[in-house]
Amino acid sequence: MPVAANMRGYSRNPVTVPNTFLLSWEVYDKGVGFMARTRKIFEYLIDQIYSGPVASVYSEASARLLGIEDGTKDKTFSNSLLTVNDFPDTFSFIAPRGNDLIPIGEHCKTGGHLPSEFRDFVEDPLSKGTIYVAFGSYINLEDGPPGTMNEFVKALNHFQDYRVIWSHKGNVTGAKCHVKIVKWAPQNELLSHEKTRVFFTHGGLKSAKEGVCSKVPMLFLPFYGDQPRNAHRFVTHGIAEALYKHSVRAEDIEQKLTMILEIPEYKERVYKINSLYLDGPMDALDLGAFRISQVLRRSESSYFRFQRRSISMSHIQYLILDIIFPIFIVFCIVYKI
Repeated sequence: MPVAANMRGYSRNPVTVPNTFLLSWEVYDKGVGFMARTRKIFEYLIDQIYSGPVASVYSEASARLLGIEDGTKDKTFSNSLLTVNDFPDTFSFIAPRGNDLIPIGEHCKTGGHLPSEFRDFVEDPLSKGTIYVAFGSYINLEDGPPGTMNEFVKALNHFQDYRVIWSHKGNVTGAKCHVKIVKWAPQNELLSHEKTRVFFTHGGLKSAKEGVCSKVPMLFLPFYGDQPRNAHRFVTHGIAEALYKHSVRAEDIEQKLTMILEIPEYKERVYKINSLYLDGPMDALDLGAFRISQVLRRSESSYFRFQRRSISMSHIQYLILDIIFPIFIVFCIVYKI
């Protein structure tokens, strides 16, 4: 949401509305002290560089592939009438927003039929439930600090009363028979299964949303991008716990998983969040489709008057620094400071 808000010219206090990219250890940081607020301002400037000049480079490169010249980020957003955003409002920080930023995040995909290979494993009558472990398509735990894989194996081996499905593309040695290692797993179907108790995830937006849709509490191990921010919101809502990527120990994994498995409030809260997540006047995808069709059937001129002036202003103009600085100079000259 912060990136989309910046692009559309909305004002945002980076202290009360954190940046898109948080540091992993900030998941539990409330950030109200002087140093914490100072750091967030610094991170805001870094965020602006990534979502500004750097993003424009990639935006132009992408536009050229489509045969569009001069497709900078600024021109794309200043000429567009709507921005459709997939981040759910339920987990957003409160911030100013106009009607040209359309949230379509609160929607769920129905889980399909679980293949017999997985169904027979998770429906073992001796199992108390399923722990599903997956860290997306790009993350390989073998690239982490030495011993990381051993810590994971040691921790997951502890839960012998459960069935663990671990989606991992690398090599895993030492896992006991209750841990099933696969290179790919039908994630939505597994999460939707009635015996799934915990989702151990990196915290990507798609995975986090699927956890909420399936009413499954989560354990986050965020690595980069929006993952720490997603973890921050889910931990704050009391439906997840989180680990720090530079200090992954078997004891910590065991402790966090045990908390989620044995404390019923996690499950109760995720049910409540799920009901709030889907409680809207209309389906989020239908809302997005309606607003897009509305723009298509009307002339652009009827929408241009709603554009904020700040969408085409630089940060110097928006923060009136070009006015404050000359006044400061005149003040210094007059009073000979």
